[in-house]
Amino acid sequence: MKQASRISERRADLAVRKRRAGRLLLGILFACIFCFVGGICEKKAMARGASITISTKNNTVLKGDTVYVVITVKSSEPIKGFEGYFTYNSRILQFVTGGNITHGNDDTFRINDTNRTTSAAKITYSVKFIARKAGSVSISLRKPYHAYADDDTSSEMSVSYNTLNILVKKKPEAGKEPEASEAPKPSPSKKPEEQDGTRQPGQSAAPEVSAVPTPGKNDVPGSARLRKLSIEGVEFVPEFEPGIRKYSALVETDAKELKIDYQAKDSQANVVIKGNKNLAEGKNTVKVIVTSTAGEKTVYRLSLTIQHINNNKANRITVTEKKGKVYLKGNSKIEVLPVKEDEVVPEGFEKTQTTIDGKEITSYALKDGGESSFVLIYGKGNKEELYLYDKEESTLMPYQKVKSWYRSLNGGSISTITDEERMIQSLKYVIGIMAAFCGLLLVITVAASIRAHRH
Repeated sequence: MKQASRISERRADLAVRKRRAGRLLLGILFACIFCFVGGICEKKAMARGASITISTKNNTVLKGDTVYVVITVKSSEPIKGFEGYFTYNSRILQFVTGGNITHGNDDTFRINDTNRTTSAAKITYSVKFIARKAGSVSISLRKPYHAYADDDTSSEMSVSYNTLNILVKKKPEAGKEPEASEAPKPSPSKKPEEQDGTRQPGQSAAPEVSAVPTPGKNDVPGSARLRKLSIEGVEFVPEFEPGIRKYSALVETDAKELKIDYQAKDSQANVVIKGNKNLAEGKNTVKVIVTSTAGEKTVYRLSLTIQHINNNKANRITVTEKKGKVYLKGNSKIEVLPVKEDEVVPEGFEKTQTTIDGKEITSYALKDGGESSFVLIYGKGNKEELYLYDKEESTLMPYQKVKSWYRSLNGGSISTITDEERMIQSLKYVIGIMAAFCGLLLVITVAASIRAHRH
């Protein structure tokens, strides 16, 4: 009798434990669902994005000019506030002012506009600089940065932004000839017609060895580096520095040979220029080799993209149609092809239409790039590839050959994924974490139930 009573008590106790375990499991499932839904809502809030556009009226200015950089914060949602740090080169641009909310110091300025009384979908800031030195400079946003939505929680928005590149040139002095120190002195042994880098018909080619300048008081004995290196009318990227050995540049010329000016740190060093003969349109590599008196060598490599000057209207791009195909013909000839945008077109470009020879041609321009002189066109010349079309000069160039120069001129978007992709990626993480957590709690609950049943 007692044994039957104990069995009955155990069964009752086991039933109570099962009910408790069921309630616990149900509570855990509700908690998981709550966290999951909350995570989705939070990620949706974060998915709202703001785009930061850094722009200026002229990307090429002269030393001493006033430069206004405009920073635009834009979103489809009202923006309550923005703060962020921007980097630049204070040796080339001197920060002047940006109002009470902008503060600058060496190589960085900060915009702190978090105490706004009103919200807006578009906020614009103007920052004033003085171009203090010739060279190229990039202005870009860096962390920490924050854009806040105008909602009950002032939730933070995702941010995408671009980089602005500005080229500062030396201010020309009217009527003043370049100083003799800027270019090497020709050797007396050379004939007059060879001193400017050209030769008469029938004349044998001169060796690619430039003349040794006369000794100078600023010589660095034994040095294998250049003090100066330039090509008239050509801007190097990056700006020349004796310790930097690789440069790129776009050169507009019909000449087969360029006049390269240099000055060695040691005038007794031997300087040889190779690759500066029979230059062809497209990419060319010119090497400037400096050999010190002790035999040490330094090689400066110039990656020059040659673009021929086409002033003759007959050489401008024309459009022809044949058997349903569209051809562009000028300095080169290509067949315009349809393109799978997600596979071929670089990120940061959007589809547009460009008028060439009175015809509308499908092309791709930088997003928010304003009235750019360049667009991309997909076509087939020697092979299927993207071409960079210069609307002002009416020329076509293979994009891969001028990509580094074009990107340095126009900058590029820093953001590599869209807001939707970022939200999906975040949701995947939330779902994975919640699934793992729920699975762990389920295992613990089942184990506890089995253990209770055994007892």
